[in-house]
Amino acid sequence: MKKPDIRKELLILLLLLIPMAYLGIIWNGLPAVIPTNFNLHGEPQRMGNKSDFLLLMIFLFLTNLVLYFLFRYMPNTEEEEPPPDAAAHQREYYRIRFMIHVYLAIFTCLVIFMVSRGLPFFMERWTFAGVGLLIALLGAYLRKLQPNYFVGVRTPWTLQSRDIWKKTHRMAGNLWLWTGIVTIVAGFFLPLVTGVFLLIFIGAILAALPYIYSFRLSNDDKG
Repeated sequence: MKKPDIRKELLILLLLLIPMAYLGIIWNGLPAVIPTNFNLHGEPQRMGNKSDFLLLMIFLFLTNLVLYFLFRYMPNTEEEEPPPDAAAHQREYYRIRFMIHVYLAIFTCLVIFMVSRGLPFFMERWTFAGVGLLIALLGAYLRKLQPNYFVGVRTPWTLQSRDIWKKTHRMAGNLWLWTGIVTIVAGFFLPLVTGVFLLIFIGAILAALPYIYSFRLSNDDKG
């Protein structure tokens, strides 16, 4: 098994920490009361405080952290005889991981910047919209993903059968795509705390259902 490139992993971890470091630097300068929702005339309809905002930032940080460990340690790279194109798949896998963390780092820093400047910002709405967009984009990617050992729903059953791989990724892709769309829409109506716990629950569902589905497909094939 090829050892991970420590420099590349440190680069991703740096992306993960940048938003929290930025928040720590400007924390004392943030307003004590933060408008979190505005009407069409730019008038605040809901007010929050710094603790509410910190909760939101912690949620985004933990989302990023979970994604890092999920994508870093899930790949099955213990094969005695890796496929000939394993190196290319590994490079593609790192590129996907890197772009996900770049997206989350930029998005989180943008949220912090807009709040620090007192700009009219639908904090809760756009935060959930950003997470929902990421989920939807990953879903669209999963739907067309070809079998490999580094990216996708890599269960023992998807790796053993090309047909199970295709069916599982079609199901997982649609699940992630529509979940992302629903998350974007729901973000316009849900309060902050409810939305955070709902997204944690959704994350567990998105991880579990494709695994269960591939297992059931395998059993169906065996009769």
